[in-house]
Amino acid sequence: MSHRQGIGEGLLNFFFPQHCVGCGGYIAESAGYPLCAECELKIQTFVSPYCLTCGRPVGSFRQTKCRRCREKPFSFDIARAITIYDSPMKEAIQAFKYRKIISFRLFFINLLIEFMNGNPFFREVDAILPVPLHPTRLREREFNQSEIIARGISDWYHVPLISKAVDRVKKTQSQVGLSMKERRLNLLGAFEVKNAALVRHQRILIIDDVITSRSTVESLSATLRRSECKTILVLALATGK
Repeated sequence: MSHRQGIGEGLLNFFFPQHCVGCGGYIAESAGYPLCAECELKIQTFVSPYCLTCGRPVGSFRQTKCRRCREKPFSFDIARAITIYDSPMKEAIQAFKYRKIISFRLFFINLLIEFMNGNPFFREVDAILPVPLHPTRLREREFNQSEIIARGISDWYHVPLISKAVDRVKKTQSQVGLSMKERRLNLLGAFEVKNAALVRHQRILIIDDVITSRSTVESLSATLRRSECKTILVLALATGK
């Protein structure tokens, strides 16, 4: 998945040693972010049977759609997550978001590029849109983790980043612990298109860090549909089991 340290970084880590966020062990050969090679190999790539629309795990390879997609289709066309949100990926994402260990962007961007190279329809888009943060949350966190990742993808594939096209206008509460109905109500009216010309009749790739119920990307996708977005793809680093 990555290339471990060079001589310069080895000297840096001699004076400022890194410890893995996954196992806590000292990292002898760093790749530039605090995750050891052993923990990196433990990350579960998303290879189990999944819904071909929303990407959520299903019980059998015979199932092409999950119950949710059969009963009430999402507003996006296709969603995929490339790993399972479990240790040590969970610790890496949380360290990135909440402890501001920004060096993990290298690891996350490389993972997404590796996936997109094998799934070219995810890079055959007109623009890339990171899931927006509400201004209050952005001030608290000081950065939008999805935008940092999306910018790396945008630069690699030379696809425009349209982070200013949509605003998050509603400060929603945490989705943790909410029922499906409560999640939908929580995100009702959360997003607003600010520049319709950037999304109208376009093929858009939404980038997020973690998707569980898909409620957030569904609310964002529904907003894009009302502005006549042509195709909506969603790509995330991780999904819940």
